[in-house]
Amino acid sequence: MSKILTLLLLALLVYYWWRSQQIKDKAYQAVLTRCYQLDVELLDSNIALVKQGLIKDKNNRWHWQRDYQFEFTSTREHRYQGRVSMVGFHVVDLHLEPFHIN
Repeated sequence: MSKILTLLLLALLVYYWWRSQQIKDKAYQAVLTRCYQLDVELLDSNIALVKQGLIKDKNNRWHWQRDYQFEFTSTREHRYQGRVSMVGFHVVDLHLEPFHIN
């Protein structure tokens, strides 16, 4: 019985990791699209998970939210911060701090 529970736990962990990677890829694509639209460059070709947890929506339903942070530049001299929030595969917020326009 303990082997079955161990395998089940391992399967759940693998599923969580796999789904997290898919969500991160979706967030990364959203960030790339926004950077292209604003004519800025995503630095380091990376986004980093900075926070995750349960949140309530306006209908009092619970959802798992992940927040990713990234850096971008518009001038190639200054680094600016950005943040994208995901609930499942949906982008709920994508924010870039104010930046200089070339």
